[in-house]
Amino acid sequence: MEGTLTPEIWEQVAFNTKIEDFSKTTRDIPNYGDLMDYRLKLMQKHGLKLTDVQQAADQLELLPGALDFLNRVREHFQVVILSDTFHEIANPLMEKLGYPLLLCHNLSIGGDGSILDYHLRHEKAKQQAILGFQSMGYRCLAAGDSYNDLQMFEVADKGFFINAPIKISTEHPEIPAFNSYDDLEHAFKEHSHFIK
Repeated sequence: MEGTLTPEIWEQVAFNTKIEDFSKTTRDIPNYGDLMDYRLKLMQKHGLKLTDVQQAADQLELLPGALDFLNRVREHFQVVILSDTFHEIANPLMEKLGYPLLLCHNLSIGGDGSILDYHLRHEKAKQQAILGFQSMGYRCLAAGDSYNDLQMFEVADKGFFINAPIKISTEHPEIPAFNSYDDLEHAFKEHSHFIK
């Protein structure tokens, strides 16, 4: 979701707080658990709460063309957002996206509103979701922008980069890379068994 359809929530946290270290994403720290450990330590150090992250999410607008793209794709495909975000902070963006099915993680929140911990569904939740859908007979096309998406590309019927940094896309030339929703939509249709 973040980086593909929406801006990065934590980059907005960095902007709001003037704490540049919050701008790190899985593009910088590929292991999501390591990244969240880093973020929670920063939050504790600076006394930030869940509301600070929710406010950042609420301030964001969708990437230009994202909603139109999503609506067009929904006409031909079942769309599921597999994200390493958290239900407790994603709601403002889900509303702007028209509430697609979101599979992500959860946070533990203290009585004072501090984020105590995070709970990942699975170490490779995106990959497990794809495998689950495939076990029910679904064919899965996947799109993402970062290292944490490689796990789902390994098992998806076809994977694509969208808006990925050059560094990441050039490290994985076997994965088609696009910077345009129109091009990604065309690639989805090319690999559909139902659209001719």
